[in-house]
Amino acid sequence: MACVSTALVVGGGIAGLSAAIALSQTGVHCDVVELAEAPGGASLALSGRATEALDELGVYDECCARGTPFHPGTTAADQLDAAGRLISRGPTRPRWPGAKTPVGIHRPVLLTILEEAARRLGVEIRRGVTTLTADDRDDGVLVTTTDGREARYDLVVGADGIGSRTRARLFPDGPEPAYAGQYSLRWMTSGPPIEGEGWYLGPVGRLGFYHLPGGLIYVPAVVAIPERVHLTDEDVHALFTRLLDSYTAPAVVEMRRRLTPDADLIGRPFEWILLSSAWHRGRTILIGDAAHATTAHMGMGGGMAIEDAVVLARCVSAATTVAEAFDTFMDRRRARVTTVVETSVELSRLEREGAPASANVELLSTAFQTLGRPY
Repeated sequence: MACVSTALVVGGGIAGLSAAIALSQTGVHCDVVELAEAPGGASLALSGRATEALDELGVYDECCARGTPFHPGTTAADQLDAAGRLISRGPTRPRWPGAKTPVGIHRPVLLTILEEAARRLGVEIRRGVTTLTADDRDDGVLVTTTDGREARYDLVVGADGIGSRTRARLFPDGPEPAYAGQYSLRWMTSGPPIEGEGWYLGPVGRLGFYHLPGGLIYVPAVVAIPERVHLTDEDVHALFTRLLDSYTAPAVVEMRRRLTPDADLIGRPFEWILLSSAWHRGRTILIGDAAHATTAHMGMGGGMAIEDAVVLARCVSAATTVAEAFDTFMDRRRARVTTVVETSVELSRLEREGAPASANVELLSTAFQTLGRPY
């Protein structure tokens, strides 16, 4: 029996919906509030132990059916030069008995799968809504929300992303997200398959791509920009065009041919944050990007959020008090997510400084060995 019976999850993204599912599976009634009216975003890959967490949530098989499983022999993590010549194979990730196949999935599809699973468990999800006030008391948290409701919860989970308002409320003097010196450019396009999946390294930046069901192709890219600047949609398109034009690899040349002026591109600065103190105060705890946002260099941000959710539910289920659950959670999560954040930031630095690809592969391989251990 869990040490709480009700929980409010602030944020209906990957971390929040995963937490609502995991807590509901232990018998905790969960409500979710999410500002966004509909799920959005590009694509992400889930690998390592995160796929086991997906399985614990009961959604791994559906994610594979509606995404792209990366079976042995995939070239999606290989590194190639601007002309398309192989530089190195992707870093070898540890395998263990029963290890599940990594999967790439369109973010809105993943969020839909998670939302449907949560609703089946009785979770109420209110979109376009967030918290107004949260009064933490000995017997619970009295919360008012922007849709005019007031309710008391035994537990509040802040899963509202890197710009977390919940974090700002808990830790008004806490750290702010830091800029990593690079921008992420992402493009979801459609059309016939393009041969040559992998990561291409060129003079302007690097880009990769892989295919998704329904004729979709996901193209993420990374470009160094020393100082953080505001990029308009036109700036993002011009930067992405310049990146594509710097390659002669046939696959990238074909992408450039398909790029149109109205292409739906997403350009965002790579930012990161890692709370050095506890991620909780009173009966409220932060998970996912609200506590430990990272750059995408390891492709583990979403996976860490899902692991957080599963481990939090385990801790809540096994503890006799909220304080005990939070302490156990921190003991199990702090070192693991620190590995991801610090390794990702270091990979960003190496990339900006033009380090050889072998240095990145070695650092990744070491981190993956650590992350291969159970969460």
